[in-house]
Formats: sequence, C-alpha cells, structure tokens
Amino acid sequence: MYKITLEWIEEGGTRSQTISNEDNTREVGKIFIGRDENQCDIVLPSSEKTVSRLHVVIFYDSHRQGWCLKNLTGNRSSPNPAIVNGKIIILEEVLLSVGSLIQLGRITIVVKQIEGNKSQYQYGIRCVNGHLLPYDFIGDFCPHCGYSLQASETIYLSPEDQDIPPEN
Repeated sequence: MYKITLEWIEEGGTRSQTISNEDNTREVGKIFIGRDENQCDIVLPSSEKTVSRLHVVIFYDSHRQGWCLKNLTGNRSSPNPAIVNGKIIILEEVLLSVGSLIQLGRITIVVKQIEGNKSQYQYGIRCVNGHLLPYDFIGDFCPHCGYSLQASETIYLSPEDQDIPPEN
C-alpha cells in the first residue's frame, strides 16, 4: 500500500489528509483537489477563487514508483497553474517527494509524509540463483551459493529485503 499525507492552512487552521492508493476516493489511487465538492476528494474553500473547481490530481504512478501531480487545467485556453517547488506546472506531470510544496493560487499544500514509494527502496542485486543482496556485493561472489555477481541483475530492494543480512 502507498500512502501520502498532505497538509495546508485553511481559514486560519491547519488541515491534513492521508490518502492511500487503495482508499475509496472518486477514482481509486487518485486524489482530486479543487473547490468543487462534487468532483474533488480534497475540497478547498469556495472563497479561494485563485483555485480552480477541479485544479489538480495527485496519483500513484507504479512505473515511477511514486506519487505524481498533474494540472487538470493545462488544456484550457487560460490554464490555472500549479506550482511545485517553485516550478510552474501546466502540461507535464511532476513526481512528488516529502517536503514538496504545491501552490494552488493562494493555498500552499505540503507533502508531509509518503509511505511505500521508491524513496524507501535501495539498489541491490540478484544472483543467478535468485538471492537478493545489497549493491555492495557487486563484483564479488554470492555468499549463499558462490556464483560470481559480476553480471548480476540490478534491482530495487524493498525495506524488508534490506533488513535481511546475507548468510555466510
């Protein structure tokens, strides 16, 4: 499961919301943000006219192994920009990370936490017999079976695999 926690200031108070890729949002794995309560999972105040009724979508991209943001106003004749970490986003999608600042009009949303994305993974290698090892073993021999790791496949090791020390 992949989770993202967003936090923002609204009408003088701090609000936050944690959503996973399995939550029952308007579309599974997608978080729609804007002013329209009929279209959005996170509804910003209707008084914020600098935010579109349906402004952005945040979604989990399994190919990038992370949460991405897409501006849903990009195809309009006069798009309403989203600004992520100071970069204006109109047509492209941008990968989010912990600490990313998303500005929609006068509202700034901070990505407070991300669980289960690529940032928790590390590079590793898999020997010809399938043993998973830290990347430090590249060019060495597998401590499990003795095969050379010179041409082993590079992979992402999950946090669970990173905790398993190689056996001698």
